[in-house]
Amino acid sequence: MPATWRGRRPTALDAVERLRQLLSEGDAEDRRLVVAYLDAKRVLASAFESFAVERYSDPTVLEETKRRVEAQMRASYGHMSARYLRVRGFGTSHAILIAYLARSVGTEVSSAELRMLTGDAVHTERRARELRDLGYDLEARHTGGTDVYVLRSREADAKAGAAMLVARNIREDRGLSADQRGEMLRRMGRS
Repeated sequence: MPATWRGRRPTALDAVERLRQLLSEGDAEDRRLVVAYLDAKRVLASAFESFAVERYSDPTVLEETKRRVEAQMRASYGHMSARYLRVRGFGTSHAILIAYLARSVGTEVSSAELRMLTGDAVHTERRARELRDLGYDLEARHTGGTDVYVLRSREADAKAGAAMLVARNIREDRGLSADQRGEMLRRMGRS
């Protein structure tokens, strides 16, 4: 059974307290400070990932969007092979990020805040930007010394997402020659 936020909080508090004690000493050995900092960072990332999973793991926002985009794929590109008409590659991290962003529509959310949701995963910002492929209007910009993201609408543009993902599925089909891929994308208007 995965550890819960409630179960990880005491460990996080202990790690922060160890770091606080070393910082207050003033003459603590550098290596001890670095190790305590890294331990606190790791423990906090793990604890807050549990926090995020418990509070934002509702996959319904992402699943509903995927259903709408796939329906639009079939409506707009039904003449194509079914292998191009599927939404692939959106998992738990995407679900947590969009559930969180959907609660904050129109509000700046820092990249650090998003990383907290994923246990400080290094590709968090990329996972957030990938939500655009589903048709989400997600603005990314640098302001006040930090990267921020603003979700403009809780509803994704299913038509834009369908076009983007069908084109991506075609580009990733290694069974097609470059000429075949190019021709299919030209017919879609996505060359």
